[in-house]
Amino acid sequence: MSVSLLMVACTTGAQALESQLLPAQAACFLSNEQSIAVSLEWAETTEQRRIGLMGRETLEERSGMLFNYGSLQPAENSFWMRNTLIALDIAYVNEQGTIMAINRMEPCESVAAFNCPTYPAGAEFVQAVEMNAGFFSRYQLTLGDRLQTDPALCPNKS
Repeated sequence: MSVSLLMVACTTGAQALESQLLPAQAACFLSNEQSIAVSLEWAETTEQRRIGLMGRETLEERSGMLFNYGSLQPAENSFWMRNTLIALDIAYVNEQGTIMAINRMEPCESVAAFNCPTYPAGAEFVQAVEMNAGFFSRYQLTLGDRLQTDPALCPNKS
């Protein structure tokens, strides 16, 4: 009994260490029909991008994390869900803010990182945005729609 309690405590502690809350900024997703206002935490450093949404138990409906690379990333680059507790959608965005690929990612329950699947972008990108699983289909956002990170350029349609 005490061994299993110790395992839970160690796992919880590890997840707490691998958690971050970054300042959020207003943004929006744009399609021809709508503008969806969102609040995005910006992960800009290597360490911020490495931790991402690890350890989070919930994510507000229109909240997410933007992984900003500042330069073009190859289509082969992947994300994984190690220490991530909630299912997520990820959209890969090019230099013009256009969504080039959308993937659904499931939490990885393995404590061994090499057992966690990876989710390749499948398209070159400069930014990636993680939102709750089902976000993009729920708001009917698809490939070719856009991410606008300047809130002044977000119409008030949502």
